[in-house]
This record gives sequence, structure tokens and C-alpha cells, in this order.
Amino acid sequence: MATAPTQTDSPQKPWWRSKRLWGVLAATGFLVYSFWGTDPRAIWQTFLKIRPIFLIPVMIGVVGMPLARAIRLKYILDPQRKVTGVRLFAIYSVGQLLNIVLPALTGQIGRVILFSRTLSVTKTTAFTMVVLELLFDGLTMMMLIFGASFLVVLPPVILRGEIAILATCVLLFGFFYYILHRSRSKKHHMTWLRQHMPARLVREWDNVKASFLAGLDMLTSTRHLLVVLFFSIVSWIAHAFIVLALLHMFGFEFPLWAAMVILIINTLAIMIPLTPGNIGTFQVACIIGLGFFNIPKDEALGFSIFLHIFEVGPVFLLGLIASFSQHVRVSEFRTPEALAEQERLAKEVLTMESVANNSNDQSSGHP
Repeated sequence: MATAPTQTDSPQKPWWRSKRLWGVLAATGFLVYSFWGTDPRAIWQTFLKIRPIFLIPVMIGVVGMPLARAIRLKYILDPQRKVTGVRLFAIYSVGQLLNIVLPALTGQIGRVILFSRTLSVTKTTAFTMVVLELLFDGLTMMMLIFGASFLVVLPPVILRGEIAILATCVLLFGFFYYILHRSRSKKHHMTWLRQHMPARLVREWDNVKASFLAGLDMLTSTRHLLVVLFFSIVSWIAHAFIVLALLHMFGFEFPLWAAMVILIINTLAIMIPLTPGNIGTFQVACIIGLGFFNIPKDEALGFSIFLHIFEVGPVFLLGLIASFSQHVRVSEFRTPEALAEQERLAKEVLTMESVANNSNDQSSGHP
């Protein structure tokens, strides 16, 4: 059972340094922009055109997407730790809930802490797992953008984003495989440093390296690599399926590739979470994406509200239910002490001190 962080007196941060405050202000600004110049009656008329029959494929996609990503996480973890699919789906759902309720990028750090506690792996290994998830998502999105570019002329901003993401993915994968190749050598690297460093620091560095390599074990197996890539593609197709079904529910007769273009624009726009639950930024992204297909702002805004509900609502509900089944209280991750730990890990998740402390915890029987 996950234990709550120890309550200690911590200095109160100035109000102007609150990520949540700035997130709320940003969300307000984006919502004002989204609703500016729209007609509430036109938005309401958009809702009246909804065809409920398309809720069936929407719900299929809503269930299929997190299921595919949970299976993908299982195979990323599989070479080092066996976890049942049901339990991993529950842990994944709690992690997605943290991604929604925690401000800015601390949601991903919250997932790292959650995986470390519930899966009994070091924080460095958990961090590497999250990075691999993001890398496979990036590669899959590049495949979708490449395919869509043959069907429609994409905006320059998408093409620039594609180049940046592709370069990042290639560099990181190249770095990971280089580290794996070097680790197979019997001799120690950085011999001079190892000879002149204190023995404690050498042990800590070895802990860092071992934890990092443990997170990369999946890359050494062709079978695991292909399965992870397959379920990455399945999850993105399920996501596009949700967008496509909602488009048809609103009477927009678009093909699948159009839904993928809208999905790509949304993903690029909310890649760095600026607002709680992406409120505001999600609406602006949908308006821009549908504007690319000449959909009026009123109708695009109505569509964005429903799409946001179906993207966030099931995640929140599944995460809440799973948090009870896994005995994890989301409130644990929102205390000042927990938020301070998340900020610290965001800066030093791969440093010697953080991993050494974590490995010491594991050796004493506390995952």
C-alpha cells in the first residue's frame, strides 16, 4: 500500500510562483479567446445536430486507447518485472489521472513516482519507462504526419514540429542504443574518474547506470520492440477513431485522414501542458484544426467541448476507480511535500543523489 509522504514544515512559496495559479490564468485567457466572437445560439444549434448513434464507436475508442497503451507499458516493463495486465491497466489509469490534476509537467513526474512506488522499480527506471512511452508516441505521430502529408498540404507549423520531434526521437534512440552497446563491454568506462572518485560516488554512479539500463531492457528484444510499436500504432488509431466518430456525430463527413490531421494539431498544441486538464488550450487547438477544414468557429467550439469531455472524462473516471483498487490516494501527490519532491525530481531525476537515495530505500525494503 502506498504511504503518504511525511508531513514536514516547508516554506510557503510566494503566490506568484504557483504553477496552478498561472495555469488557471492561462486557461482563462485561452477560453476568452475561444468564446470571443461566437454566438451561443449557434453553439447550441451545433449540439442539437448531434447523432447519438455515433456514441457507440466513440466508446469503443475510449476503451481501446488506454487499453492499448497499458499493454504497451506492460511490454516496456516486461523484461525486468512481470506484472499482470489488469493491475498494470489500473496503475496506468491512475498515472493518467495524475497527468490531468497536477499542474504543468509535474503530472509526468507524478507518474514516475507512482510507477516507482507501485511497480517496485527505481525512480530512474520509472523515468526511463515514461521517456520510452513518449518516444514511441513521437515516432508513431511522425508516421501519421508522414502519411497525412501525401493526402493534404499540412501547415508549415506542423511540418516544423514534425522535424523537431523526429530529430529528438532519433537522437534519444541513438543515445539509448549507444549506451546499451557500451554496457555490453566487460571493461569499465571512465576508468580515470573511477580511480579518483570516492568509493561511495562510484557505487552511486553504478546504481544510476544499472537503473537506467534496466529501463532500456525492452530495446534489446526485437519481439518486445515490435509489440510496443504495434500497440503504439493501435492506440493512435483508436484515438483518431474517437475524433472521427465525434466528427460524424456532429455531421462533419470527414475521412479518417482528416481526423488524424485534427488529432495531430491537437497533440502538438497540448504537448506541453500549460493549463489544468488542458482547458482552453484544447479548445483553441480544435478551433485551429477544424478551421483548416473551413469549419466555423461556433461549430468548432461546440465540437471541442464534446471531444474534451470524452478525452478527459473517461480518464478521470477510470483513474479514480483504479486509485481505490490500488490503494493510491491522488491527494498524496498534491501535498506541498509531494509537489516539492516532484519539482526536485524534475531537475535531478537522473542525478546520483536521487537514485542513490532511492536504491537505499529499496535495499531497506521500501519501494
